Amino acid sequence: MNKKLIPAAAVAVILCALLAVSKIQTADHAAQEGEQTVSAQEVSQAPEASEAPEASEVPEASEVPEASEVPEASEVPEASEVPETSEAPDPVSVTETEEYTSKKLKIFKETLTDDTAEVRYYKESPNVPYMGIRQYFDLMLGGGLQVQDNGDGTYVMTNAAGAQALADTEKGIISAEDLPAFENYYEVAKEGRPGSFKDSEAPYLRLREVVYEGEPEPVQFDLGKLGIAIHADENEVWLPVSVLTSWLSDIAQNRIVCNGNCLYICRSKTPYELDNSYYNTEYYDKILSGGERDEDMAAYSYADLGFIFRYMYGYPGRTDLDPEILRKEGFDSALAALGESGQELREELSSKNFRDFWFAMYKLSDGPLEDGHNNTSLSIGVVDASDNEKYNELREYIWSKFDDYEITDFVKRSSAASNGIYTVRPQELSDEKYYKCGDTAVILLNSFSVDASGWNNYYTNGGELPGDTMGIAAEGLMKAAQDGGIRNVVFDLSTNPGGYSDAAMGVISLMTGRDYLCGYNELSEQSFRIYFDVDRNLDGEINEADDEVSYDFNYAVMTSNASFSCGNMFPFLVRDEGGIVVGDRSGGGSCSIQKTVLSEGFDINISGYKFKLTDNSGSDLEEGIAPDIQLEIKVNKEINEYTGEEYETPDYSSFGDLDGICEAVSSWFTGN
Repeated sequence: MNKKLIPAAAVAVILCALLAVSKIQTADHAAQEGEQTVSAQEVSQAPEASEAPEASEVPEASEVPEASEVPEASEVPEASEVPETSEAPDPVSVTETEEYTSKKLKIFKETLTDDTAEVRYYKESPNVPYMGIRQYFDLMLGGGLQVQDNGDGTYVMTNAAGAQALADTEKGIISAEDLPAFENYYEVAKEGRPGSFKDSEAPYLRLREVVYEGEPEPVQFDLGKLGIAIHADENEVWLPVSVLTSWLSDIAQNRIVCNGNCLYICRSKTPYELDNSYYNTEYYDKILSGGERDEDMAAYSYADLGFIFRYMYGYPGRTDLDPEILRKEGFDSALAALGESGQELREELSSKNFRDFWFAMYKLSDGPLEDGHNNTSLSIGVVDASDNEKYNELREYIWSKFDDYEITDFVKRSSAASNGIYTVRPQELSDEKYYKCGDTAVILLNSFSVDASGWNNYYTNGGELPGDTMGIAAEGLMKAAQDGGIRNVVFDLSTNPGGYSDAAMGVISLMTGRDYLCGYNELSEQSFRIYFDVDRNLDGEINEADDEVSYDFNYAVMTSNASFSCGNMFPFLVRDEGGIVVGDRSGGGSCSIQKTVLSEGFDINISGYKFKLTDNSGSDLEEGIAPDIQLEIKVNKEINEYTGEEYETPDYSSFGDLDGICEAVSSWFTGN
């Protein structure tokens, strides 16, 4: 059925310009807890409320109703219903020089602090915030960066481990012989906190080491070609905050954003950890109420997109933008190659009209850059609830734009699989997350979630085992082991859109003792392995006793087109370890999400270059995994009650036949 999108405004502290769209989860965000902002692409169709997974297993975004159940425009709350917000803090000091304006801004880290950092606004781009790379390293990457002026317009940047990068201010080029060595900071992750390749607060896992294979390819960022200036003085190299964050953020999405009044340090996949004042500035008030974007902001944000999608992008291979043109000539040329539609996007993305820009950003990742992870739509928090007329106008504009906008084939396939399987899934499995038939057990994992507070309570206070992914897997495996008659275990990931790779690592370690994930860096062109230590006996300590945990089962994973990102990676891990796949081909999604930032302070999700998921052989996972046991998917013909047109829908009844699935898995392992 070719459903029309019916948008709905977000509530709570958000009036957003954002609509409920039948969209597969932005995968590695899929298990976030307490998400404060929702963008047009972060919401997917989900099962009916009675069938929806529990909050601890799946993100709030996936629990929205079906498109047909989305509230009508009259039901969307007015801006006056949104709580008042506080004023964004003013700069602590402002200093003018001939070259730039220097502002000391307060730093927001969970709460507003008295700490400050310098931000510069250079005369040729008076509204674009620049930050020193040494400051960025001090705040986010453990400090220790040194800058040496070569006296010829070039500056050598050396990190605490001795790895170097070069900034050429005259040519506008950043280069590095070994980029991963320069930008990666592992100490936080080794302590068990989110950072580098540890993407959650999960206390049952910590990073041990990252081992790259072969020699890295040299990397250059040609910022000058994009119109982005590099500035420097004796001991510092100055880059736009947007460039620094887009470049140096990690898969835990630790980053800095700036609204012109304050610097916000964001950690562990949270949106901004805001005090509701982020968008309460004169600039956001102006553009949201119909005023024009500043010319330099519009130009630099477009340049940011050029930097992001030429250099930061992971190139998963399923977008309409030509990857060869994107790599060699850049974002602008790739858009131009699309013809009339690309030219229209170029104009709208560069427009000083914010509303045109907003909708172009939505169209970008819902059209030529659609890959399931890219999410360029802009989440916008309410600015001033007492002045609602202008925001109501913005909302009405957005509604009008979505009137005839349709979802993509990729989203249709994943949504059809997810909804179809939820409909036929036995209630026992939905409720208990465990099902037994003969010598085979089924464990349901609806996402890869992490309940960090639940684990801390379990470890420190003797609380219950958390109901997140690791907790469900551990409880299911213990139940199967205690049964005595279970020989095979099937993990049902057929409606799993992804989540935290930490959770996937924890579960595969629990199952098989595996202690690593495999990846590929798109820029340095290196394969690598990330090694973890996991508390497999769940006693709160990571030590040799964890090696004694063993579950001697044959393993299978059930997949569908809705198994995306980590939900796509996990069956590859199981097959690497001797298991099999049952169901239908998984939905792909080979890149981890990377947070990138525009000069105007908006952040967006992309398929990042730093951690492209691979299997043991180094093979790309983007095409999904083909099952060893293919379940039959029939096609039903139905009539659209509104148009009278006939349409076809896939019938996923075979995914609800758990007894048949268990029998097929048991027979496979008996015969093999």
